[in-house]
Amino acid sequence: MNRTHILALLVPLILLCLPSLSRGQDFELAGQWKGSWKSCKSGHHGKLNAQFCRIDETHVQAKFTGSFAKVIPFRYRPVLTIVQEESDFMILEGNKKLPLVGNFYYSATVSEAGFSATYRSRRDQGVWQMSRR
Repeated sequence: MNRTHILALLVPLILLCLPSLSRGQDFELAGQWKGSWKSCKSGHHGKLNAQFCRIDETHVQAKFTGSFAKVIPFRYRPVLTIVQEESDFMILEGNKKLPLVGNFYYSATVSEAGFSATYRSRRDQGVWQMSRR
């Protein structure tokens, strides 16, 4: 087998191992994020941490943890829908019905610069801001 044959076999294998460029996967969402949340209606605020794991082409599993009133912990695990993805950012959206809150809607823009999201429910609206740990 000569060098040309070896390259002809290796190039397709190497290309299969690279991230898909057509989906714009230069930006990687996975990992640890840290920041805060704030209610625009009540002024309540607290710490916010997140971990993200891509499930498939259009969904991301998120795990948010944080605190309310500095001492009440919370955990929230939504599946977020990727509504736009470019090489350097993603736009994620979702909603979930929560006890005592009702429908909870959120939209986020995520890039290497940070995670910026808005949320709203029947009685509240606010923002989440995070950066990589």
